Amino acid sequence: MSFLSLPSFLRGPLTQGAFVVATLLSSGLIASPIQYPETELPELAKLLEQARDKAPALVAQAIAQEESVARLDAAKSSYYPKFDLGANLGLAYDTYLSGNYADESRFGLGFNAAITRPLYHWGAIEATIRQAKLDFNNEELQRVFILRQTKRTLRADYLSLLVNQAAIEILRLRRQITQDNITRAQTDREQGVVSAIASEQANLALNQGLIDIEQVEAEQARILADYKRTIGWNAPLTLAQPIPLPDTTAVLAWIERTKAAGLDNWLQDHAEVQRRQNLIAREKEELIRVKSAQRPLIGLTASASQSQRNTAAENNVDTLSYFVGVGVSWNVFDGFATSAKKRETLLRERRLERQLEAYRAELAAQSNNLLTQINFLARQLQIDQRRSEIGAQTFASQERDAKEGRLAPQAFRGAQLVYNETQLAALRTRVRLILALNDFLDLTLPVAVDYSRSAL
Repeated sequence: MSFLSLPSFLRGPLTQGAFVVATLLSSGLIASPIQYPETELPELAKLLEQARDKAPALVAQAIAQEESVARLDAAKSSYYPKFDLGANLGLAYDTYLSGNYADESRFGLGFNAAITRPLYHWGAIEATIRQAKLDFNNEELQRVFILRQTKRTLRADYLSLLVNQAAIEILRLRRQITQDNITRAQTDREQGVVSAIASEQANLALNQGLIDIEQVEAEQARILADYKRTIGWNAPLTLAQPIPLPDTTAVLAWIERTKAAGLDNWLQDHAEVQRRQNLIAREKEELIRVKSAQRPLIGLTASASQSQRNTAAENNVDTLSYFVGVGVSWNVFDGFATSAKKRETLLRERRLERQLEAYRAELAAQSNNLLTQINFLARQLQIDQRRSEIGAQTFASQERDAKEGRLAPQAFRGAQLVYNETQLAALRTRVRLILALNDFLDLTLPVAVDYSRSAL
């Protein structure tokens, strides 16, 4: 197998620069020479686009967002008048507490209708609405997080498909070499040149090679089955594009500039930071609601009721009563329940603030660790890529020698194996660097959140 017969993603350009595009990150973060791999892998881009609509986790999250919209609508309903109808049938008994009036009893049917609307509840209604909006925003932030996690998994699996495709070619070549060695060993054993142990070791190597091929093929099948199950992808994958090659020189320079500019400019825009800030804001709104529970609640009331009364002239006379005015309710004492809820809310707010502070520190440490990892991987890729280039030159010379009869077929296949394994090592380092760069993007890029529906 010559260099030209390798899979197309192993025949990618040996010069760097194809993968690098300057991208502006969040405000305060300098331009970065990193980009998601789907910009150069159109097939992967189609997978990610389909995942946006069909990934089960995202579909479930969309339903959760609809739930938060319903909660917001329910919170806003407190502004509207409430209309209630009622009826009663039974025995009524009236006792007069002053004057010389005889007590009365009657049996009859009554109706009543009432309209009430809150007039002033010390900001409790507004706080409930703001809490519902914060809940909606958090569901949207969670959707962005799930989408990024889903895309990260799809990217990693797609790049694994490309690498595994190259690995299978190498494993098959290794199996062929092992089979040739077994054939030669059997002949040598018959002549007493090779021991039985050496022959058995060759057979074990062949069996190991078969298992390795089956494992890689099973991993390919698993990834394709996952694509079908999770995003409904049924079309065959061509896997024809080469794995993008990051510009390691630009990446290393970008790391130094990023460290010099500071690593915490993006923290305020991080999705989880925003979500936790919303949780703290929600507790502040909850404190307003709790405090209102022990204050006079004022509302407008209008009612009409129909019933029967006894008069001097006749019993069970139908009457109709109307009322329009202001109603006040005041929870003067509730067994210290409100004060306990107030203390609970304040403590929960303090806990969330401490957790947010610790989480921000953890994120800053993660970004620093990622940059360190990217630095090592970029330098490793420079080494692996140079080895790949030298290996290509060496293999080209060996291929000429094989064509001209100066290199035996068995030796040429061994040279092929060494060359292909060098190429595969460089490919694997590429993938590790790409995923590390993507992890940094996912960590530091501001979220694109659509809060417009929360204003409904």
